[in-house]
Amino acid sequence: MDLTFNARELAFRDELRAWFAEHDPGEEPLHDEDLHYAWRRDFQRRLAESGWAAVHWPREYGGRGATLTESAIFFEELGRSGAPLPANVLGLLLAGPTIMTWGTPAQKERYLGPILTAEEIWCQGFSEPDAGSDLASLKTRAVREDGGDWVLTGQKVWTSGAQYSKWCMLVARTDPEAPRHKGLTYFLMDMEQDGVQVRPLRQITGEREFNELFIDGARVPDEGVLGGVGNGWKVALTTLMNERAGLAFFLQVRLRQTLDRVIAEAAAEGLLEDPLVADRVGELHLKAEVLRLTAYRGLTAVEKYGQPGPEGSLTKWMWSDTNQQVTQFAAELFGPRALEAGGRWAYEVLRARGNSIEGGTTEVLKNIVAERVLGLPRAR
Repeated sequence: MDLTFNARELAFRDELRAWFAEHDPGEEPLHDEDLHYAWRRDFQRRLAESGWAAVHWPREYGGRGATLTESAIFFEELGRSGAPLPANVLGLLLAGPTIMTWGTPAQKERYLGPILTAEEIWCQGFSEPDAGSDLASLKTRAVREDGGDWVLTGQKVWTSGAQYSKWCMLVARTDPEAPRHKGLTYFLMDMEQDGVQVRPLRQITGEREFNELFIDGARVPDEGVLGGVGNGWKVALTTLMNERAGLAFFLQVRLRQTLDRVIAEAAAEGLLEDPLVADRVGELHLKAEVLRLTAYRGLTAVEKYGQPGPEGSLTKWMWSDTNQQVTQFAAELFGPRALEAGGRWAYEVLRARGNSIEGGTTEVLKNIVAERVLGLPRAR
């Protein structure tokens, strides 16, 4: 694994850095979710205007045809710049690549452009109350009427950004008699209809980042089927394999920035003179560096095999654990003031609690790593 950037990659990085230097995202709005979302949406539109919204997309779809390493560079520089993740991150990373792989020419023409510009936001309707990590056990049903429309009934949960979304990439069971993985179909569902109700789930931070979806007679025309009827499992795997692509590089930079803030505040208060504190800082620094190198190792595996693999589970697991350790360390170092309501450290400590649940629980990720990376026997 060679971490030295070539001339093209250095030129790409320098051009990107110059763009971020010229396009200040402005001060991040705090304590107002709608304003924060609008801030992310508006900055994505600025990215799209300059061709930076989805560098990993092919040029014919509005991207830059970036290599995997260039995509990693983009997310690292995005994190370093202080700019937010695009508001339509699920559309850019999940829906877009899945539609490119499985969509008809008409579907690509209809959906890809508005994803880039954040004109139409996407959410992901996979998880259910009884089908979180075990996607194949989902119960949402889709029945085709004589007129050709599909009628969907069921419930989804942990649906990030559903309150702002126009479309939902959704998997439903269309053949209850088929084996669990065979009777599924992948739908592109319009969220703006009477049959879809969004109920926010308020977190311990006070935010409503996640939502429940109650689907009662929602309609999807036959043109909203992606990849063919009964082929939903294969299409969903394309989405899942792209779920963590690129984000590891953004997250490891943000983790590094959080740790650097801890170190700076600790140094200002003379706390680094304590050898126990210094040892802990060294340990967390090492973990942050290992995460960065592991992200690049996963990128090397993608370059070798042509698609994201189970190594993505390892970086997400490592980031979750380390970010929770860094924020808890801040609370231990700075005492009660780190937990003052409305303070930045209080938010970081509370928000980090969800890291080991969202995007795949740590327990499930450990099983994936054990079975598919280390080759250990399957758990019974």
